[in-house]
Amino acid sequence: MFPRFVSNIVSWRSVAVLGLLAAILQVVNMFLSWQLRLRDQESAFATSSASIVASRVIDPSYAGRSSASLRAASGSGTAYLRNRDFHLGPKISDDHSAVLTRIAHWSVLDSSGEFRVAMGVMRGLGGAQGDGPYDKADMMEGEVESYSSSELTLVTQCSFGHLHKLPRLTNNWQGPISIAVFAMSGEVQAVVQTFHLLRRCHSGIYNNVTFSLVFPLNSPTSPHITPTADTTPCDQIFEQQIQTNYEFGGIHYPNNLLRNIARKATNTELILVLDIDMIPSHGLHTYFMKYASDNNIFKEHLSEEKTAWVLPAFEIQNGNEFPKTKKDLLSLKEKELVRPFYSELCFKCQKYTDYPSWEKKQNIDMEKVSPLYEVLWQDPWEPFYIARNGIPLYDERFRQYGFNRISQVCELHIAGFRFLVLDSGFVLHEGFKTANGFHKAKDMQQEANRMLFRQFKQDLKEKYKDSSRRCY
Repeated sequence: MFPRFVSNIVSWRSVAVLGLLAAILQVVNMFLSWQLRLRDQESAFATSSASIVASRVIDPSYAGRSSASLRAASGSGTAYLRNRDFHLGPKISDDHSAVLTRIAHWSVLDSSGEFRVAMGVMRGLGGAQGDGPYDKADMMEGEVESYSSSELTLVTQCSFGHLHKLPRLTNNWQGPISIAVFAMSGEVQAVVQTFHLLRRCHSGIYNNVTFSLVFPLNSPTSPHITPTADTTPCDQIFEQQIQTNYEFGGIHYPNNLLRNIARKATNTELILVLDIDMIPSHGLHTYFMKYASDNNIFKEHLSEEKTAWVLPAFEIQNGNEFPKTKKDLLSLKEKELVRPFYSELCFKCQKYTDYPSWEKKQNIDMEKVSPLYEVLWQDPWEPFYIARNGIPLYDERFRQYGFNRISQVCELHIAGFRFLVLDSGFVLHEGFKTANGFHKAKDMQQEANRMLFRQFKQDLKEKYKDSSRRCY
């Protein structure tokens, strides 16, 4: 038998423990009830938004389908994302709400499972292309398809902080453009609003540009950015968003993923893949389309032709007017205001273009392009080129800086492609590329990608067993 005072202590402690457990259960119950109300509110928002745009946004063939069937339709390695998976924010306009709903309903995970991908969320008036869930149904009222597959699309990519360079690109390229934009999770609202403002302010963007969006699945350090107002003047759209490099607080910029998404968002036969800060020479789209027509490039029996038409790449000192012709370009080069691209950082990366031979040839007809000579690929040449959209995709394991473009060109070489340098066309980078213009982790990331490139070359040997070509 325990003494009486010991029994009293045990009894008192039992009551205290039971009281504490009851308090904890009450708190847990309140939290779960709050979560349930929040989920119901988000579901109501999704239903409301969907009803606004159902007649012109959501493809009827997807209506009523289960989550499992939607996941299957997305393809292997992707996952259907529900509306409550990320914050869409308040509605700014019906069109803005429609695009946000589109992203919520149709965005998928990339093959790595680290990024959400929303392909073709907004398409140019004349450039509704592709065959995914956004085809036709995702167009705004009044938009129609006019671009055929017998076209040449400029494919590009950038972060939200570099999107201000798009208007200049559209001024020099009169054909379709497909751009994939990278944003942090907290920037999605602002990015979509910027798409709308760009379309309002620039007819070339409204008519020709297809927008896709990629953002991280998890970016806890991303602050929420308030969208720019609908009434914002055109010259003030980018006052707060301009960025000088591609550093994102530990998230490696997925440039090759973006290039692939932008490519998949167009169904034109030919593509030219450029970064957002590269500008094609004046009239290049028109001149190459004439060359393609004259040489039956779009004929079905030539669709398997393995040719890449190379555009010599240069960089121009800041503050100088972009040259319109090859003659103007060479005049600036004599004054040392223009130089071959990457002259300071990696001269060998472009030297196999054979600039001396290209500069010697002066085409009498400046409004015409044609092949001038052929170049056999050598490591580490990474030219910019026009090719068919069926060429190998970019390896999405390469991110941020180093070997992301050369790996794809290396595969073209092993796959049997030939490289023909065009006589009059060129691409130009604004500003001289210098070592101090990169983010702090550039060297570390380049070394990591160098190791990956070695593995990539081994993978190509297995992929192209019958090829006698190698990447060295």
